[in-house]
This record gives sequence, structure tokens and C-alpha cells, in this order.
Amino acid sequence: MQSFELIDLIVFLGISQGIFLAIVIQVIQNKNRFANRTLSLILIIASIMLTGRFFYTIETDNETFFRLALFVDILVFIFGPLLYLYYRRLIFNEKSKYILHYTYFIPAAGMLVYHFWTYQFSYNEFVLLVQNGSLTLSFLIIEAVGILFNLYLGYRCFRLLGVYQKEEKNNLSYSQNLARYLNTILITGGLFLLLWIISFILGYGFNIYSSFLSYNSIWIVVCVFVYIIGFYSLKQPDIFRMPLSIKKHFKNKERLDDEMIKKLETRLEKLMVNEKIYLNHKLTLVDLAKGLNTSTNNVSWLLNNIHKCTFYDYINTYRVKAFVEKIENDEHHHHTLLALSMDSGFNSKSTFNKAFKTVIKDTPSNYIKKLNTM
Repeated sequence: MQSFELIDLIVFLGISQGIFLAIVIQVIQNKNRFANRTLSLILIIASIMLTGRFFYTIETDNETFFRLALFVDILVFIFGPLLYLYYRRLIFNEKSKYILHYTYFIPAAGMLVYHFWTYQFSYNEFVLLVQNGSLTLSFLIIEAVGILFNLYLGYRCFRLLGVYQKEEKNNLSYSQNLARYLNTILITGGLFLLLWIISFILGYGFNIYSSFLSYNSIWIVVCVFVYIIGFYSLKQPDIFRMPLSIKKHFKNKERLDDEMIKKLETRLEKLMVNEKIYLNHKLTLVDLAKGLNTSTNNVSWLLNNIHKCTFYDYINTYRVKAFVEKIENDEHHHHTLLALSMDSGFNSKSTFNKAFKTVIKDTPSNYIKKLNTM
């Protein structure tokens, strides 16, 4: 039995936090409930993976723990598909609840078959086969498949994130600040895979085993992943999910005739100038389409092809103009800039600053200084 070290404490805390967060998320999962069910499952699997590694390193000579460690390797093949499922359910609105196809679990099934195949050998026989290199090729193939499979699913998640970032500007007039969280998940998962690849190359290519790279750093990253994905989910807002498919026919220049364009432009000006619909902090493309009594496809086409901008940029341009008008009326002497931006329709300081710089080509403070010197 090995001594209890700091890394074991970190892993143990990761296990306890993963289980705790998986339970709590289900208790408070009124928001994003389908995605959160997947998230809880991811956290439980991460906790099981950490548990297997924890007991294996504490008691390396025990057959039960050795077999448990082999079983944990199966979960690595399940982790990637569930993370992809979480992405799909969290950020996209689909007509029916997305379910993973069985082909996503073929590598995990293959690993499960291999795991049961090892039971034909006793513990001592299996250890001897490992030591004399008889199973080296098997382990190499299994690890290579695991790495490639997770790299592929990481790429799929990256693609989904790209679609989300594009569709967010086409559907929302505000930022949900979701991309940073999703990027952090990908970076953490990428770091895990990078360390795994380094360990794989050193082990099979150069016959070098590093306890830090092959165990400590990899499982510390898993613990970090548990904290990041878990604690964000406790405070996440109810997310507006994007349509998954990109309507390519938006680019069709003949989608709307001249008469329809004039009608929509007249209605649009009324909504923006008279009714000031942009003051709604949570204004979406769906809301605007309802106000115009038309489809979201038509509104997107109108903005993309006639106004040459996204829904996000179009709405925030009006908000910036409203803010500038307040500044020119000297309202900033009585209210903070943040309060004025909120009164202009913005829902956050970061969205306001970004939009202001895009439209005015300057920061709010510099703009006010220049205005005072005139």
C-alpha cells in the first residue's frame, strides 16, 4: 500500500465535489434541465474515473483495484460523447430532444469487450503478460483509439461552438457570455488530451514513464474540469438556445420582393423609432419577427442583405445612438455611464463597451472627453 500524498487529496476532493455538484444540479435544475441531466451524468462519470485512479494508486497490489482501474478506462470512451451531447442540448434548440446515435458508443463497447476478455487471466498471469510485452500492442491500439475518438468529438464540439457564436449574433441583441464557458471546457479537455498524447508518445515511442505526465497532471486536469463545469452550472441563467441549422437561403437576393421590403422597412422603422423596441434588454430575433408580423427568416434576410449587418449589430447600433443622445443631453452628470447604458437597452457593461467601440470607434469615456472639449 502506497502512502497518501497531496495528489491523492486533490483527487479525493475532485471526487466529492463531482458527486455533490451532480446531485445539487438536479435539485435546482429548473433551467436548462435537459442539458443539466447530461451534465450530472458527466460529473458522475468524472467522479468514477477519479475514484478508480484514486484506489488504484493507493492499493496497486490489490487485484480488485487493478480490475477497477481497467474498467475506468472504458469511461474515457463515454466521456467524449456525453460532452458533445451536453453542448448540443445546452446551446441549440431542436424540434425533438437530441439523442446520441449508438455508433458514438462503439469504441466504449469494444473497450468493454476487451475488459471482460482480460478475466480469462488471473491477476498474476495478466501482470506477467504486461511485463513481458505481450499486451503492449493491445494497449497501444486501445489508447490510440481513445485519443483519436476524443479528438474527433472535441472537434465536433468546436464546430458546434463556431455555429453558436455565429447564430448568437443573428438571433440575440445581447451576449449570453456562454462562449467563454464553452471555450474553457474545450481548453480544459484539450489540455487533458495533450497530456495524454505526450504520455502516449513517451511511453510507446521512447519507453519513458513520467509519473507527473502519466498520472498526476492528467487527473489534476480532470479535477479542475469538475470544478469549472460544476460551479458554472450552479449560477448559469436560463439560456436562449439557438437554431442548429444555418439557413443558406438567406443569401438568396430574391427572397423578398420590393413591395414586401418596403412594408417591412416601414414597420421596422416604426418599431425602432416610435416604439423603441430596442430598449428591451432581452430582445431576440423572434421578438422582432413577431412585431413585424413576419418570419424570422424574412427578418434575417432583410438585415443581412439590405442593412448588411447581423441582428445583434443592428439593434445595438440603435442602443448606442440612444446612449449618445443621453450624453449630449448631459444626463451623465446625474447618472453613471452604466446606468445610462442600461436605460438604452444594454444588459451588461461588456456588451455596451464592445458595441460602443464598434459603432463610434472610441471608448465611452474618451468620447465624453472629446465632447467636453468641443
